[in-house]
Amino acid sequence: MKLIDIKENLNTIISLVENAEEYLILISPFNDFNGWDKLKDAINNAINRGVDVKYYVREGEGFNGMEGLKVNLWEVPGLHAKMYQSEKETYISSGNLTNDTNINWYIKLDMPEEIKELVDEFYYKQILPVAIPFQQ
Repeated sequence: MKLIDIKENLNTIISLVENAEEYLILISPFNDFNGWDKLKDAINNAINRGVDVKYYVREGEGFNGMEGLKVNLWEVPGLHAKMYQSEKETYISSGNLTNDTNINWYIKLDMPEEIKELVDEFYYKQILPVAIPFQQ
């Protein structure tokens, strides 16, 4: 486990997206990409590279603050947790994907058994069963 320097939180997520080759799981209840074109472009570029991007937001949020993204979006009732993962890296965080100066922590998980447990117990058992494809 590694706590990311608070000044690097936003760049860490951009790097995660830019370095993904197979898949990205982005779980962020609330989002606001206004003024954050670098992340928006990175996500769209990942999709164009063939990366399987799954993006989960809180039910009722839809593409609020995410205009211009080409992702398949899923809504999750009562979502509050934040997780950002590729085939190479996994982060948990207190921070939503918003371009702001809020004080948040980002933690990189580096123990394979911890990552597996998080994905198995949280993503597969708590998120996927209740996720609803967003319909515009």
